[in-house]
Amino acid sequence: MLSGHTVELRMPQESDVLENNWHHWYNDYSRTRYNNHGVFPLSRRQELAFVQAASTQSDSIMLAVVEKATQRLLGNVSLQNIDLLNRRCYLSITLGEDSPITANIEAFGLMTEHAFMRLNMNRVEAMTHENLLTLVDMMSIFGYVKEGRGRKYFLKDNKWADSIMFSVLADEYFACRAARNNYVLFKTQDELYDASKAALRDQ
Repeated sequence: MLSGHTVELRMPQESDVLENNWHHWYNDYSRTRYNNHGVFPLSRRQELAFVQAASTQSDSIMLAVVEKATQRLLGNVSLQNIDLLNRRCYLSITLGEDSPITANIEAFGLMTEHAFMRLNMNRVEAMTHENLLTLVDMMSIFGYVKEGRGRKYFLKDNKWADSIMFSVLADEYFACRAARNNYVLFKTQDELYDASKAALRDQ
């Protein structure tokens, strides 16, 4: 459905869940240390039911993230709580397989583009663990700005951690897009990577 330099976003297939590690991403302690998953055990069938239900909801879009060169399943990305009246939605991403940092950035950028260009959103918002602040800083290349912290938002391993809330408005996104000659993900993968690194230095 959506294509970047190294990843593609497409509708999830039953085989993605039943024949890959999809359900394992949400059971693995090491991969859920920065989110609310990894608490209750989740089977393949349970996860398949969740994915199938998500595909029928009118207020969400879930897409699988796959590596273009190999079609290897990397994770999923979704727009949730799509509010057509107030023109806002929430973006969530899970990359459960080892992949370059640009894969995460590409998936985030492609879904942000879809929200503004096809769903006519005016605001896309997201939230993540305080230890993933580097990723938030990189998203500034798409116009995202930090809005604040949710104090003591996560409790894992008997330790509290804050959440980072960030968002982008339509005019901010399109200004960033225009500055790179309207390329969604810059012209090349190298330019995307360099811009992401520069965003970290500017913070």
